[in-house]
Amino acid sequence: GEEGFALRSADGAFSLRFQGGAQYDARFFPGDRGDAVADAFDLRRVRADLRGTVYRDFDFRVNLDYAGNRVDVLDAYLDARFAPALQLRVGKFKEPVGLERLQSVFILTFAERGFPTALAPNRDVGAQLHGSVGGNLIAYAVGVFNGVPDGGSGDQDESDSKDLSGRVFVHPFARGGIEALKGLGVGVAGTLGKHRGSPAATGLPTLRTTLGRSTFLRYNADGTTGGTVVADGRRTRISPQGYWYWRNLGLLGEYIRTRTEVRRGDVATELTHTAWQIVGSWVVTGDPVSYRGVAPTRPFDPRRGTWGALELAFRIQRLEGDAVAFPLLADPAQSRPAADGFTIGLNWYLNRAVRFLLDYERTRFDGAPGGGTRSAENVLLSRFQVAF
Repeated sequence: GEEGFALRSADGAFSLRFQGGAQYDARFFPGDRGDAVADAFDLRRVRADLRGTVYRDFDFRVNLDYAGNRVDVLDAYLDARFAPALQLRVGKFKEPVGLERLQSVFILTFAERGFPTALAPNRDVGAQLHGSVGGNLIAYAVGVFNGVPDGGSGDQDESDSKDLSGRVFVHPFARGGIEALKGLGVGVAGTLGKHRGSPAATGLPTLRTTLGRSTFLRYNADGTTGGTVVADGRRTRISPQGYWYWRNLGLLGEYIRTRTEVRRGDVATELTHTAWQIVGSWVVTGDPVSYRGVAPTRPFDPRRGTWGALELAFRIQRLEGDAVAFPLLADPAQSRPAADGFTIGLNWYLNRAVRFLLDYERTRFDGAPGGGTRSAENVLLSRFQVAF
């Protein structure tokens, strides 16, 4: 069916569903002659996703990625559904923070997620209460996790400190009112915790461009206590977010601010990073679009004169690091404090499983205090994707 290959018992109390997907990329940097990036073909993701239900009220998931000739356990959790408003999830899964992060990678508007995702936590091990009230009117999630750096994932923790994460998301017009506003959703998410890194595991992110995936901000780290910047104290995140979908139009926006206490040797300070993005899309062929992606109503079949769905999209975004990091915490000759980007995309959905993406992105960088400048990065990326 439309949700993958599945087995199910006659009474529905037991089920097993296999899903997966693969993404094949071609990434080029027009006009770039530097050594930092290279034109390349890439097997970006290869995933096998097993989901199931036992005794009607208990769901499980094991999601693996095989890209790069290694096996990564992305998700491995158990979900106990006591009621629609009260469910308990334990294991490894996405923290309930980033709006775009919570989307499946196979339904994203662009090939890569935007700058706010670079500051939001990814997957972590913990326990979470979540549910919805009034159908789809109000959804919430609150959990305790080991804690991961901005944009990072983790499987274990070496300290007693933990992160408290939470999110509330509301569809205020889902039950009636103006038809064009039924697809409006707004919410806020955040985390609170304390962490202390080490020269071997600093607890700080390395920030990269989205489509090009080239590093533009990293903190000093030479492997010694005096020369390595590490997380050392409180870390907070706050992220207002929302989207609006109506028929074949879509708009998604999110903002995130992170504050992290850090230390290098005897010097301690606090770093503040912010990022935002606005993503818009228009399905030219009139097919419906939602937060769960585009559903082509006329799959590709030249014999019947149907060609799938065609979508045009744009994104504007910006990420700002903290200028106080220069020059002691970050090298102004190698890092830049901020970047902003503009992306345009063309998506062809041949059917629910097969998709072709073509994205172009231009990223500009702010100069670091006391440092040089960096030329704008231009990236052209095409992707063939199969996901079922």
